[in-house]
Amino acid sequence: MKTYLLLCLVLAVAMFTSPVTSLDLDGFSIEAARQALLEETVQTAGQAAADAENTVAVLQTAGGNVVEMNTAEYLVGCVAAEMSAQSEPEALKAQAVAAYTNVLRLQAGEDDLALLGADISDDPARHQGYLDETARREKWGDNFGVYEEKLRAAVEAVFGQALTYDGAYITAAYCALCPGRTESAAYIWGADVPYLQSVTSPGDRLSPDFTSSTVLSADAVREKLSAQSGVTLSDDPAAWISGLTFSENGTGVVVCVTVGGKTMTGQQLRTLLGLRSPAFTVAFADGQFTFSCTGSGHGVGMSQYGADYMARQGADYREILAHYYPGTTLSGA
Repeated sequence: MKTYLLLCLVLAVAMFTSPVTSLDLDGFSIEAARQALLEETVQTAGQAAADAENTVAVLQTAGGNVVEMNTAEYLVGCVAAEMSAQSEPEALKAQAVAAYTNVLRLQAGEDDLALLGADISDDPARHQGYLDETARREKWGDNFGVYEEKLRAAVEAVFGQALTYDGAYITAAYCALCPGRTESAAYIWGADVPYLQSVTSPGDRLSPDFTSSTVLSADAVREKLSAQSGVTLSDDPAAWISGLTFSENGTGVVVCVTVGGKTMTGQQLRTLLGLRSPAFTVAFADGQFTFSCTGSGHGVGMSQYGADYMARQGADYREILAHYYPGTTLSGA
């Protein structure tokens, strides 16, 4: 009824404000006008829903604030935080798809009270990093314009594309650099994931950061380990860490280690001691522990250095994603 009255009012105003001879009423009907108005309303509602779907609520870890932003804008800041802007465009596209997939998975999952109503946090240790424009300008300096355009182009090229497995969004894990092969999720997190298996990543061995050493004093190790339940450290530091068992995948990842009488994974010890990778060996001499690591990060999923290497060899983002996340489907392409 309200729609009918509105249409009558519009027609009346038009008749009084325009010469009658200028009004073309051929084919005019109240029903046609009502239907047109209804279609416009539906389109507006649909666009509003689409706009809502293209936003993400991000928990800013530093201040505890939740900020809602356009998803494409978020992805630019996320890729900037997580991957070098000097990477090849196809590698950046693969990173953008992985980041977007993680957003959709978290949005589709159960609410996490610790996120204070947000979909995702900007803590890279928990979810994914994010840099706003001010932070990007500070990070890139004089190269801001070039890198900003490069990342925006990469995000725009793949926006809306995500990875699924058996119809569900995947956990698109990624790391900076793996030990020449990625590691399976089972050896890092204790749960087998079909699409997070060990795959080759030979380009990683060419990285100048492929190997690294972390040296810690006995006192520093004691401080980091003594608070752990079940860990008992003797008077002989050389006996604190023993029994390293390595992955059958040939990655060098420590899958089991005895620390002060307690058995844990290499990833757990890596976290406790702040090591670059769970692929390590350890030696003790002159009151110091030396951990020799290969790779950087947990080593599961897509290696960012490896993805860049593949891109430089001519692979596109689809091939990169299919290699590091075997068995997955790229939707929205």
